[in-house]
Amino acid sequence: MTTHRVVQITDCHLFADPAQALRGIVTWPRFVAVLEDVRQQVPDADLLVITGDTAHDEARATYEAVREALTDWTGRVRIIPGNHDNRADLRELFPTAQDGPAGRVTFSETWDEWQVIGLDSQRPGELAGSLGDEQLEWLQSCLRATAQLPTLLFLHHSPIPVQSPWLDRIGLQDAAAFERILRDHLHVRLICCGHVHQEVVGSLGGAATFTTPAVGPPFRPRTEQLEIDSAPPGYRVLELQADGRWSTQVLRAASQSALPGS
Repeated sequence: MTTHRVVQITDCHLFADPAQALRGIVTWPRFVAVLEDVRQQVPDADLLVITGDTAHDEARATYEAVREALTDWTGRVRIIPGNHDNRADLRELFPTAQDGPAGRVTFSETWDEWQVIGLDSQRPGELAGSLGDEQLEWLQSCLRATAQLPTLLFLHHSPIPVQSPWLDRIGLQDAAAFERILRDHLHVRLICCGHVHQEVVGSLGGAATFTTPAVGPPFRPRTEQLEIDSAPPGYRVLELQADGRWSTQVLRAASQSALPGS
């Protein structure tokens, strides 16, 4: 029986200058530490999905450095944008980034037993996100065409509340329309996203829904305003069984790795 393994990393918030810090935290060592841990824990993963906010500075040089760091994952990387990302550079530097509806960056991967779809929730210049009518119609078409396949969805912005009012205000703004589609397509088994820099578990439209801890600065849960936590960087591992069953867990990495090139 085939088991597909998928790794999700999110919210790396990297800079072209690897020594630059965000909110007092240098992010590159955390990214390197997560990649090292992934290589040790799940070297045979079928996909490594990066769910947005890869380059905090949105600089081409940052994406080039990320691509170099992922050389051994070439062909297995799938990347979608967050609110801190440059779509044009994602398309050009990561060949698996597909042109989606309305200029968005998406991906779709179909195996015999599962379908994996990446959605683009970026609203340029804004912290909040949305999928938009055209992309929602595209998603519905994909789901209608593969109604027999259990499906895993990825996006950046959380479609569920996370009990931090300041984060809930900048979540997925068209979550209700997204949920209506999910209720019509119950073969969507699970949804994974980022944006909130912490782990939250919930459900939407019958699908189990998870947010994944950030590679970059962690946010303290259940706060009225942004507070930085002390958690190490994390990532999510998903195992998808041929019979439609699945399991997932968050793993944490030590963050004492050296800067790139040091």
